[in-house]
Amino acid sequence: MDRPIFDEAQAFFARLEADNTPEFWARQRRLYDVGVRPVFTAVCAALTVFSDWRIHRPYNDVRFRADSPPYKTFIGAVAERPDGVGAFLRVSSLGLLVATGLPFPAADQLAHFRAAVADDVSGPALIAAIGAVAGRGMMIRPGRAEPLKRVPRGYAAGHPRADLLRWKGLEVNHRVRRPAWVDVASAAAAIDELLREPAALHEWLARFVGPSTLPAEQRFGPRRSSGVR
Repeated sequence: MDRPIFDEAQAFFARLEADNTPEFWARQRRLYDVGVRPVFTAVCAALTVFSDWRIHRPYNDVRFRADSPPYKTFIGAVAERPDGVGAFLRVSSLGLLVATGLPFPAADQLAHFRAAVADDVSGPALIAAIGAVAGRGMMIRPGRAEPLKRVPRGYAAGHPRADLLRWKGLEVNHRVRRPAWVDVASAAAAIDELLREPAALHEWLARFVGPSTLPAEQRFGPRRSSGVR
């Protein structure tokens, strides 16, 4: 019987969580290079809903966090469509995470997002899109950063969508705990379906937020841009 395509990666990251040391990495690096990264890269290359995936490096940046472990306990990738809608994938011991939307907005995208939330036409349209997606069992998150404690400056504290104004992004999550796909083609087809499913929110983001016009160094900064290649 064929082995599920991400089994080796899940087992590898479970062991890395238990022994996140240079010694473990030296012993197991070949398994990562041969059995984990190439499979994940092949699946990303076969996807069609998003393309030009950038794969995260396996190393954490420990220069500014002495308590950070040296190695990421997952393999991940990020992509962005020309309309500004983003996505990321992550395989860890917990399985596969598929996320789309605006998980890491640039400053100009966040400003457009808040203006659209506050607007009396696009704001209710967002509520409707969130309801359509949540009704299909998908998880909605306020991006990758914690929401503000208060409504941002320039917006009324009593705004009817004050909770959304405090968000620093918009993300739709799917988690597949034990992916059963046994080859690249079946994995890519299933992940494409998950990437495609939140279409209502993707359409809202493309229409009312759009892509960032900032240069890369302003969008990501040196620490964020160093995490992928």
